[in-house]
Amino acid sequence: MRRSIAAAAAAVLALGLASCTPATEMKADPSKATTQSKQIALFMTHMSNEFTIALSGSVKAQVEARGYEYKVYDANKDAERQQTQIEQAVNLGVGAIIIEPVSVDGVVPAVRQAASKGTNIVIVNQRISEPSLAKAYVGADAVKTGRILMEQVVKDLGSGGELALLLGPMGSDGQIGRSAGFKEVMDANQGFKTAFEASANWETAPALSTVENWLNSGKTINAVVSQNDGMAIGAAQAVAAAGKTGEIKVYGVDATSEGLQAVLDGKLAATVGQGTQEQGKKAADAAADLIEGKTVPAETIVENVVYTKANAAEALAALKSK
Repeated sequence: MRRSIAAAAAAVLALGLASCTPATEMKADPSKATTQSKQIALFMTHMSNEFTIALSGSVKAQVEARGYEYKVYDANKDAERQQTQIEQAVNLGVGAIIIEPVSVDGVVPAVRQAASKGTNIVIVNQRISEPSLAKAYVGADAVKTGRILMEQVVKDLGSGGELALLLGPMGSDGQIGRSAGFKEVMDANQGFKTAFEASANWETAPALSTVENWLNSGKTINAVVSQNDGMAIGAAQAVAAAGKTGEIKVYGVDATSEGLQAVLDGKLAATVGQGTQEQGKKAADAAADLIEGKTVPAETIVENVVYTKANAAEALAALKSK
């Protein structure tokens, strides 16, 4: 009878694992990971552009290098979905969770619940509104990223200009922080004004149609400043279709291979890198260290780098070599 009960319990656990529906499930050597506590789960806002794929790939490589199992969950930009995914993984008893939050507030209830159960929590790339719930944060400083990007715009345009701002999903840490950085620099340089401002949710196609509409309005635009490379590529396509490449400068964030190539091709004026590979590696190390009972820094901030035609080729070659 006891064996039957144990077998039934094992079947229920297996069913619970299947119901989590991770985007991918990459299992390490079974000899290295025999229990749920040897698993590290990564929760991504989405897996639809080069930045998020690169970030999750970096986490995966380091998690497996440390001898742990790896799971990645795709929230598809839905905070409620991400919250449910986190709750499921925590209830299964994974060793640690790494969260790239959809919004600063949206996943806090799930993170709070996880913290109350003693789960090892690492936040990566975007912050949450209650940072003390996590044991570590690894990422760029979103305000600094926005500031550095807008400083490059000011440097390129000189005394002033009409700017069109493409924002990430409203309420996300990237959108909030980078917008604050934009404002800080524009307030200090009164010649720069906001001609247009809208969210394109990190995506190329919405950015393309949004910028097309702005250009068709007839209002002056001197630069399109985008909070990621995906949206910047869409903006550059709209600018090119209007025959204004070079006349209207376009800027991005993330220093993806597509963004760097666009810089070299003259489609983007610059993109700001935020240490994507480093973020992933350090987040994975923090999660593994926590499982192993080691002390980790409460906050690890990676450095930003501005890429223009002067230095984009070397960065692109480095990305392609990985």
